[in-house]
Amino acid sequence: MINGKYLYGIVDGMHDFHFGNTALFSKQAYAIPYKDICAIVSNVPFKDMKPDADTITSHQIVIEETRNQGTTIPVRFGIMFKSDEGVKQMLVKSYKDLKSKLTKFKGKDEFGLKIVIDTKDLKKISVGTQNNPAIKKIKKEIDSSGKGTGYFLKMKMDEAVRNETYRKIEQLSGEIHSEISKTSQESCLLRSDFDQIVLNASYLIDKEQTSKFHAKIDTLRGRYRQEGLMFHLSGPWAPYSFC
Repeated sequence: MINGKYLYGIVDGMHDFHFGNTALFSKQAYAIPYKDICAIVSNVPFKDMKPDADTITSHQIVIEETRNQGTTIPVRFGIMFKSDEGVKQMLVKSYKDLKSKLTKFKGKDEFGLKIVIDTKDLKKISVGTQNNPAIKKIKKEIDSSGKGTGYFLKMKMDEAVRNETYRKIEQLSGEIHSEISKTSQESCLLRSDFDQIVLNASYLIDKEQTSKFHAKIDTLRGRYRQEGLMFHLSGPWAPYSFC
């Protein structure tokens, strides 16, 4: 079977890289240099790569190995070239952009934050919606209405409470993201596939500011615990979200 060149990332400097047999298919990764940057690749069968647990883990391990040796631009899973020369041509063509990104990422880590709310804890937030003028108005109408009308007004009020609760959740997540962004070099909001995740974001943090960043997370975690919000922080990672 013909081998291809699987690309893991781009690293600054002309370092003498040393890798174990931790790349895909237990192969050894190696560097293809151009000027003062390198592409990290390994030999793999030239075919579609399946993102299963083993291949994703191998990809991540190589990225972390490169991060231990220099500033790294991680490449998304599944990028392949036919030959070393093809990789070299990519480095030549993209050199200016790659150097700019390496400068941007030097001395920085990515941290991910997911804020989760348990649906059972929605009452902690909905209690605070009771002073909403529209909800108070419906309550008064219920008190002075008959049984039949009261039933439909109760449905209307439940919907108003639900809408106000989700508006409040969006407001809280926005406040949290804004506060954390003040301590980051850059931030980005990520898509979430689950309703319980009310904030899914990544932050690019200067390594010298990591302690300050963690202190901010701890402060916010304590402040919003009473609202039923749970903070799940991950990292440090290579800056996948900012490439």
